[in-house]
Amino acid sequence: MRPAGTQLYGNTLVVLSEAPLVGHSQWMAKAISEAKSRGLGVALVTPDTTKITRSLAHLFSVLGIMWVVDDGRDELFVGQSGQRVDEVDGEYIGRDEIVPRYSRKGSAQDRGGVVVMAESLMPRRFTTRVGPLAEAVTRALTGNVPIGWGVQEPVTQPWSVEDISAAYSRDKAAGHFLHFVGPVAETSGQDTSRLAGTLEIQKPHNGVVEHVEAACPQPGPWTKEQKLDFARQMHGQSVRWATAYQTVGSDPTVVPPFYLGQPVPAVAVYGREALKGQDLDQVVELAMSRGAEHCEVFGHKKKASLAVLMSSDADPDRTHPAEILETVQMRLMGSQAPRP
Repeated sequence: MRPAGTQLYGNTLVVLSEAPLVGHSQWMAKAISEAKSRGLGVALVTPDTTKITRSLAHLFSVLGIMWVVDDGRDELFVGQSGQRVDEVDGEYIGRDEIVPRYSRKGSAQDRGGVVVMAESLMPRRFTTRVGPLAEAVTRALTGNVPIGWGVQEPVTQPWSVEDISAAYSRDKAAGHFLHFVGPVAETSGQDTSRLAGTLEIQKPHNGVVEHVEAACPQPGPWTKEQKLDFARQMHGQSVRWATAYQTVGSDPTVVPPFYLGQPVPAVAVYGREALKGQDLDQVVELAMSRGAEHCEVFGHKKKASLAVLMSSDADPDRTHPAEILETVQMRLMGSQAPRP
């Protein structure tokens, strides 16, 4: 592993770090900004003992940045997936296969939590507020609203929808990427970890989009009532869509340099935009025929939301929740369906 810092490799600015945990710090933000201003790509290179925050992993996916793990034996791997990486003409190229020793699928079954993706669309008005969806997601996961926000990690500002809205909902910029944290969630044993999330504010021609991704440790799979409570809160925000996934293998707020398997869908909520022109009875019938645990419609007519619940039980005779979700999402959203 080379010393920490940055160096130019072809058309890529390589950010080197040996820290045990890397987040969207001021140093990382500066490196990304420098690369962008110079028209360069970015790659983070760490040893295989380093983890990154889920918020940074999400930012990397938005910006197309690769996290490369150096195993100390002249081999490189994609941090989130364990795929082997080749260095070709100043670029890092990930292969298709996962190297077995970087796969930890099914490990640490006593640790895990919930990862949520949700999005709402609001009209662009002077009174438009951003942050309520982040509040609703945090409340569904912890029972409380966020406690802080900021443009980098760790966050520095006390949570305030008014402050965020005043700064970011009314300007004409294309978009903003913010971080927020929730209260400490008690998990099994002595472990404690805060909810961590990202709030993207996007400005399409037809309004203001609040896109939220958040993760929080949980002591076990969600019950049916917890899934329904999440769905109710998402309906209350008039979401375009929202999905909650169960994870196992590690603290969901951080991403280790191993492949832990795909998150398992627990509940999906679809709003009026996804349901437009659909026969709700047919959609419910489709979901239930594929093996959904329960479907419920909130509201009515043009303000309705549909919740599709997937079973948390590991039953080999039941259709996998990921297949149920894919079937419903392709019916309602086609190629625009979100992916974890």
